[in-house]
Amino acid sequence: MLKFSLPGVPVTIHWSFAFVAILGIGRYTELADIAAWTIAVFVAVLFHEAGHAYSASAYGATNVTVTLFALGGYTQWVPKPTMTPGKRFIVSAAGSAVGITVGLLLLWFARQGIFDQTPSWAVAFVDTFILVALFWGVLNWIPLLPLDGGHMLNHALAVFWPDRAYNIALGVSTVVGVGLIGAAFYYGQTFMAIFIIFILMSAWRSRPQDAEQAPPQAGQPASPNPSARPYPPAEPTPPEEPEPPAFPI
Repeated sequence: MLKFSLPGVPVTIHWSFAFVAILGIGRYTELADIAAWTIAVFVAVLFHEAGHAYSASAYGATNVTVTLFALGGYTQWVPKPTMTPGKRFIVSAAGSAVGITVGLLLLWFARQGIFDQTPSWAVAFVDTFILVALFWGVLNWIPLLPLDGGHMLNHALAVFWPDRAYNIALGVSTVVGVGLIGAAFYYGQTFMAIFIIFILMSAWRSRPQDAEQAPPQAGQPASPNPSARPYPPAEPTPPEEPEPPAFPI
């Protein structure tokens, strides 16, 4: 694994992230273009995770770290016990917000012809970044646990029903997930259907075993914490931000 740091945020690159380069071989033939594809995916994922990391830090979270791996990345952080559901909502939304904003800005530059005279590898980088940032960002806002949108729904519901928010969000996620699975099969997108099934299974595996366990925090993956208390936990554990694939298949 490789490690480096953004300002105040340690970043780890898992060896499985090299899988992104293999996928690039299926899209490009030139080595420079494949390298540009890989770097663009890396940068797009990093922008997304930085959105989570720095927004969490702004609200007083500690032990903020980012990890990148083959299927995207996740952000770990320990929130302040007093962090409100509204602030947790913003942390969950911030990743896609940053990625989509930068992606749209690059898209606007591209439409102005700024990159028309650049080398093919530069075009490959810009096209890949825009595709990943927009696709991944919008996909993450779908109200489906454990994606960002599912956690955003959870935190929004926690404002009114803190003890039932996660169960309601899980129910909505199930309905949305089943609908997406049906649509994916209908349009022949078998891979996407299987991926959504995997996501939905992850959400159910992470479901608290009883009402006294805390629901996952902004971006927390599947592992209930038996020692936690109702939302928000008094002694939260580091949440993680599992993501969908960092590249459209």
